[in-house]
Amino acid sequence: MDDIAKELGMSKKTIYQYYKEKDDIVNQLCEIEMTKHQKKFEDVFSQSNDPIHEIMLISENMKEMMQHINPIFFLDLQKFHPNAFIQFQAFKENCAYKDILRNIKKGKEEGYYKTDIDEEFTARYRLAQIDMLMFGNYFSFDKLSFSKSHELVLDMFVYGICTLKGHRLINEYKKIKEQE
Repeated sequence: MDDIAKELGMSKKTIYQYYKEKDDIVNQLCEIEMTKHQKKFEDVFSQSNDPIHEIMLISENMKEMMQHINPIFFLDLQKFHPNAFIQFQAFKENCAYKDILRNIKKGKEEGYYKTDIDEEFTARYRLAQIDMLMFGNYFSFDKLSFSKSHELVLDMFVYGICTLKGHRLINEYKKIKEQE
């Protein structure tokens, strides 16, 4: 609270007039951020040309978001702010999972994703990949940034579920010329 008061140029007493404790601030900030990201994802869905384009746009948004977040943030959130962490988990379930599942279904219908993939398993697998980056200790982000790690994991995921038609479209969006 001392740091917050100093940054805002006000006394802790003034802050405590509006917030009972630091958790209140963290909870409200997390709620604001999650609402903002949900709106962003809705905008991406409405602006995308196809499921591949949607994934590319979401990836760009996530890269931008992750460039400004220290990976330790998620561990601290889980450890020190359990209510905010519960909100974050609910956001993943109610927003991210549903959006991923919708994208997979649409991609299969349009022939961009393999028809034999299990939609629910694949959506859960994608969330597990995100959790692995945020909460796992599998990676050190000193050589490869958190943002770049996410990009690589996403590429492996999306190329893995795509048909040849999907691969070609990804390469078109990424401006990659690949020989077959």
